[in-house]
Amino acid sequence: MRHYQVMGVSLRDYSVRESMRRITLYMNNGSCNTMDFITHDVLLKAADSEALKSGLEQMDITVCTSGDILQAGSIMSRSREREIESNLLLKGMLRKFAKEGRGLFLIAENMDGLTRFEQSLYKFNEDLNIVGRCAVSEVVGSDDSIVNEVNNSLPDVVFINLPSPRAESFIQENRMKFHTQLVAALRDVCLKVTEDGRVKQGGIGNMILRRFFHSAAKKFTREENKVTGETGNIINITGDAKTEEESPKIVQIGPRDS
Repeated sequence: MRHYQVMGVSLRDYSVRESMRRITLYMNNGSCNTMDFITHDVLLKAADSEALKSGLEQMDITVCTSGDILQAGSIMSRSREREIESNLLLKGMLRKFAKEGRGLFLIAENMDGLTRFEQSLYKFNEDLNIVGRCAVSEVVGSDDSIVNEVNNSLPDVVFINLPSPRAESFIQENRMKFHTQLVAALRDVCLKVTEDGRVKQGGIGNMILRRFFHSAAKKFTREENKVTGETGNIINITGDAKTEEESPKIVQIGPRDS
C-alpha cells in the first residue's frame, strides 16, 4: 500500500492482490466497509469541494480507473497501470461474489440507468446474484427509504452508480445504517469495457478530459509547492537550470504526511 496525493486529496493505492485480501476481510468483519472507483472528473470536483475531498479520504478503499491518476500522484508503476487498464480488480470482485453466491443490491439515478447498470454487471459475470434494485428518482421520501429497501433485501454488497458527489455523500451519511458488508461506488467508465473486460480508453471527449486533468493537477501541485515554500517547509535548489537567472526547481525534503 502506498500513500499519494492528487488535487489535494490524500489517497491510498493497493495492488489488486492487496485489495482482494481486504475485500475478503470486509466480507467477514461484521462492519459496513466502503469503496469508491475514482475518475479524473471525481478528482477535479474534489479540488473545489472539501465535502467531496473528505468523503473520498474516508473511503476504506479508493480504486483508480485510469493509470495516469497514479502518475499524477507521482506513483510510477507499470504493473499497477496494467492492472488498472485490464480492470482486474472489478473482474476479480465480481467473480468472487458470483462464486460465493453473495447477494448484490444495485442503486442508480433512474430506471434507465438502473437497467444499463445491471446489464453492464452481467456482462462481467452472468452468475451474479442480484437480490434487489433501486432507482433513486422513483423513491418517495428521504435516503432512509432507500436504506430500508436495501436492508429488507439482505444483500452482502451494495453497488451504487450515482454521480459524484452524490455517491460519496450518500455512502458517508448512511454507511452506519446499512446492514451489509460492502458499499461500493462504481463509475460508468469502469463498466464500459472491451470484450476481454479491459477499460475502454474512450473517444475525443475522454482525451480532452484527461488533458485537462493533467493540466489542472500540474497547476495544483505548482501552487501547492509555492505556498509550502513560503512557509519554509521546502527549499529551492537549482534543478536543470543552465544559468543562475533561470527559475529554480522546487523539491520536497523529508517525508510528507498523507
